[in-house]
Amino acid sequence: MSIVSKKNGFLFVLGLLILIMVAFFITMRIKTKPIVYPVTERILINTDSIIIQNDSLVMPIVYRGNPDMRTVKGKERKERFLNMMLPSILIAQRKLEVERNEIMKLESKLRLGRIKAADSLKIDSLLTYYKCKNIEEVINNLHFHPVSIVLAQAAIESGWGTSRFFLEANNVFGIWSYNKSEDRIRAFETRGENSIYLRKYDNLYGSVYDYLMTVARAPAYRKLREVRLESDDPYELIQYLVNYSELREEYVRILHNVIRQNELTKYDHYQLVNIDENDPVWKSL
Repeated sequence: MSIVSKKNGFLFVLGLLILIMVAFFITMRIKTKPIVYPVTERILINTDSIIIQNDSLVMPIVYRGNPDMRTVKGKERKERFLNMMLPSILIAQRKLEVERNEIMKLESKLRLGRIKAADSLKIDSLLTYYKCKNIEEVINNLHFHPVSIVLAQAAIESGWGTSRFFLEANNVFGIWSYNKSEDRIRAFETRGENSIYLRKYDNLYGSVYDYLMTVARAPAYRKLREVRLESDDPYELIQYLVNYSELREEYVRILHNVIRQNELTKYDHYQLVNIDENDPVWKSL
C-alpha cells in the first residue's frame, strides 16, 4: 500500500471519528436541554377541578373562578385548598425572582458607573414604589419567605377557602382597598363610621402577588424583611407578622399551630418546573 493510500485512510478514519463525536455532543445537548412548560389557565368549576400535586415539582397553573370549598370537609378541604394555592404562590415567587434579578442588573450598572438616563429614572421609580433609600434595599425587600408561611396565612385569612372575600373576590389574604377606582368589594363590618373595602382580583395569582408586594413594601414588615435575609425558619419568621392581624400575638400563635398541625413545612422544598419565558400567559402576569 502506498504512503498516499495510508494517508487517505487515516484522514477518512479521523473524519469519521470527528463526525461521531459531533453527533454525540449534539445528542447529549438535546437530552440535557431542560424542558420548559407554558403557564396554563384553568377554570375552577368545582373542587374536583383542582389538580392534586403529587410531586415536589409543581406545574404552573393559574386558576380562575373559585369553587365552593364549603362542599368538602376536613382533610379533603385542606388538601384541595393547599393544592389550589401552591401553583399561584410558586408562580408569584418566580415573578419576584425575575424582577429581583433585573433590579440586580441595574444595581451592577450603577456600581460600575454605566448608568443611563432611562436607568436612573427606573431606579427613582423603584425607590419611590418600595419606599426605599437605595437600590440595595429594594433588592433585599424582594427576598421572599417560606411557602409554608404563605399557605398558613392563606388558610387563616380565607377560612380554608370558605370566606366571602375569597369566594366573591379571589381575595385570599384579606388585603384592604383604599382606592375608589380599583375593583373592590365592600365588607359587612365597619370601622366606626367608615366602611371597609377589600380588593377584588381576577385570579388567585393576582391575590398572591399583591400579598407579596404588601409584605415587600409596608413599614409594618420591615423587621420581617431584615430577618428573612438571614433565616428561612418559618417558626422564627412568623414572629414578625404580629402586625398582620388585630389579633397580634394570638395571630402568631395560630400561624404556628396551622403550620405545625398541617405539616406545611414540607412545601418549603417544592419548586416550580421551568417556565417558557416566551409564554404569553407568563408575560401577561
